[in-house]
Amino acid sequence: MATETEARQILPLKYERPQTLDRPKVSVSLANSDILRVGVQIVQPKGGETNMHAHQGLDSTWLVLSGRANFYGYGDTLIMEAGVNEGVFIPKGVPYWFEAAGEEPLEILHITAADKSVKNDRVDYAPPRERQLNQETRQGAAEGRGRPPTEMERQAAVESVSAG
Repeated sequence: MATETEARQILPLKYERPQTLDRPKVSVSLANSDILRVGVQIVQPKGGETNMHAHQGLDSTWLVLSGRANFYGYGDTLIMEAGVNEGVFIPKGVPYWFEAAGEEPLEILHITAADKSVKNDRVDYAPPRERQLNQETRQGAAEGRGRPPTEMERQAAVESVSAG
């Protein structure tokens, strides 16, 4: 894995699917800098999804490598059923969630870019899903735990769906 780009050089990347997929969602980090993150998530059918949320300071791109994904916007509006080599771009602050569609695991490339001028709060528009709560219990982490949206954020979310 390539990490912080302190040394100004090109760093090669290579993705290898993990041998063990013992959780509903497994993340493999490929590269990180202060503004960019690249990784792959392997999401098991029926249980790897997240709750409806937004990242205030991150633009995200998701690209399906194998399997299928359903992407949803605010109000659980289906935005896209994505197959291999298809995906979505999600601007900062726009709520979404996705799930593996079909019976095979979803492998999905995730690229995020940080806007350093914006505090990167996670905003939860729905409560954590059972999987997230179970993961939190096992790891002692607060995965899927963000702050609730402000009224202005909620209104912008509604507009993001009606504009599409």
